[in-house]
Amino acid sequence: MDLLLCPCCRQILWDPVTVCCGHSFCRKCLHGPSPSKCLVCKQRLHLRGPRELKCNTLLCNLLDKCLDRETKLERITRDTQDLISQQEYEEARKLTSRGIGLAPEDIVLRTLRSQVYVALKQYPEALQDAELICISQPQNPELLEGLGCSVPSAIEDLMEEAFRYLKISSMDTPHVVVPMEATCMMPQSNSACMNLRSDTDEERTSSMAQPSEVAAKSSSSYNQEHQPDKGEINHKLEEEKLKCCQKSRPSLEELLSLSDVECSLCIRMFLDPVTTPCGHTFCKECLERCMDHQPYCPLCKQSLREYLRVGRYPATALLQDIMSSIFPLEMMDRNQVHLSEMAELSNLVHNVPIFICTMAFPGIPCPLHIFEPRYRLMMRRCLETGTKSFGMCLYESGKSFADYGCMLEILNLDYLPDGRSLVETIGRRRFRVVKRGQLDGYHTAEVEYLVDKVLEGEELQETERLHDMVYQQLEECFSQNQGSLPRRIFMQYNQPPPKEDNIQASPDGPSWCWWLLSILPLDPTYQLLILSLTSLKERLLHLKHILSMFLPTQS
Repeated sequence: MDLLLCPCCRQILWDPVTVCCGHSFCRKCLHGPSPSKCLVCKQRLHLRGPRELKCNTLLCNLLDKCLDRETKLERITRDTQDLISQQEYEEARKLTSRGIGLAPEDIVLRTLRSQVYVALKQYPEALQDAELICISQPQNPELLEGLGCSVPSAIEDLMEEAFRYLKISSMDTPHVVVPMEATCMMPQSNSACMNLRSDTDEERTSSMAQPSEVAAKSSSSYNQEHQPDKGEINHKLEEEKLKCCQKSRPSLEELLSLSDVECSLCIRMFLDPVTTPCGHTFCKECLERCMDHQPYCPLCKQSLREYLRVGRYPATALLQDIMSSIFPLEMMDRNQVHLSEMAELSNLVHNVPIFICTMAFPGIPCPLHIFEPRYRLMMRRCLETGTKSFGMCLYESGKSFADYGCMLEILNLDYLPDGRSLVETIGRRRFRVVKRGQLDGYHTAEVEYLVDKVLEGEELQETERLHDMVYQQLEECFSQNQGSLPRRIFMQYNQPPPKEDNIQASPDGPSWCWWLLSILPLDPTYQLLILSLTSLKERLLHLKHILSMFLPTQS
C-alpha cells in the first residue's frame, strides 16, 4: 500500500489529482495556498485554483478497489473534521454525505453532518440526523451531548426551528420525540435537563414558551466546550485505526487485474500513460492521435487546446509505478511489442513513410507546413523512431504517388498552439518505388535507392568538360542585366553552390545541379524525369538545353 501514499501528507491518496508534471497528490493537499513547485520533482506547477482541479478518474477507481470500507470511512471522518475546523462547511457536507452513503449506520459521520447542517443553518436536516442517532443508539448520551452546537450564535434560531419542525412532523411520525425532550439533545448541565423533564404540564408549557432561556444555557455550555464530542470521536477513530492495522489486508496483486490498467482507446495495457486536465488517462500515443483530429478529450469532450498548446505530456508516475510493481512481465511484453513496432517503422527500405506533396531534391531545403492528421502522426513517428526521415513524392493519378522521389531529413520541427507544425527538412537520397502500401492513414513504400553510374577514363573526362561548360552557362545567367528575365529569376535566390572538383564525390552528383533544377520554372513532371536519371551526363545535357534557352534572350 506504500505505492498509494500521497507525497505531501504521507497518507493514503484521497481524491487524487495528477498535476502537470505527472505526479499525483490528494486534492485537499492542493487546496488553499497551492505549492508553486512539485514536492517530488520541483517542477513549476500551474494550478488554476482548487475548483479547477479534476480528480484522476483511473486512480480513483484503483483506490476504490484497493481500500477497504473502514479505511475509507476513517479518511472521510478525518478530512471532515479538518474541513469543519477550516469552516469549509459545504465541502464538509458533501464529504459526510459521501461517507454516509458508504455506511448509513455510522453514528460519528451523522454527528458531524448534523454539526455541519447547523453551521449551514439547515436545521431540519440537522434534526433528521439527530433523530436517527436517537433511534439507533438511545442509550448513548455521550454522542447526543452537544449535538447541533457548532455555531453558538445560531442556538436560539435552532430551538425555534426545532420546535416548529417537531410540532409539524409529529403529526405524521409517531416515533418522533416530543419537543421538550428533544431539547435535551442540546449541550447543557444535567440539572437543566432534569428541569426540562418535569412531569407537570405547566412546567412543560413554561419551558416551551421560553426557548431563548434554554438557548442561553446551551450557548454558555458551548463556550466551555467548543467541540463537545471531538475527544470521543478522536478516541473512536484511534480505535478504528488500530483495528484496521491489525487486520491482514490483501495485497495489490490480489485486488487489481490487468483490465484495470487498460487504455480505453487501444484496449491494451497502458504505454506511457498520460492524464489530461479533465482527469482521464490514455496512452500517450493514443491521446496524440486523437488530438490530431480534434483537440478534445476522447471521453468527456472537454477542450484540451491549452494542454495541446503546451505540448508536454509527462507520464503519470504513480500509474507507471503500479504497473511495474504489480504487472512486471506484462509491462515488459507491452514494451517489447512497442519496440518491435518502432523497429518496423524505422526500416527505411521496406517501410518508408511517403509524404505526397511536391518535388524534393538532394541537398535542397524543403520547408513544410503540417496540418493533416495523418502527416502529424507521420512526423511524430519519424522523430520517435530516431530516423527523422521520410520520402517525398509527387501525386500521380492512378498510383497515388509517383514512381520516384527523394528522402527528406527533419532538421527542426516547431509545434503551433493548435497542433499544426512547421518543419524544416533537407533533401537526401533519391529512390525508386518498388512496392506501395499504407499504414494508419498515410502511404508507405518499399524503395530502392538510386546511385549515379561510376564514370571512368575518357567518358569521365568528357563529362567533366560538359560539367564545366554548363556551370559557365549558369554564371553567365547571373551576370546578365538586372532587368532581364533570367536575372530576375536567379536573383530571388542566393548564389549557386560552388563548382565541385570531384563530380563523383556524391552518389547523386554535384549539388549545384539540384539547386539549379529546384529554382527553374519547370514542369514538375520534367523535374521528376531528371531526378530519376542515374547518368550525370544525361542530367547535364538537360540542364545545358534549359540554360541555352535563357541566354539568347540577352541578345
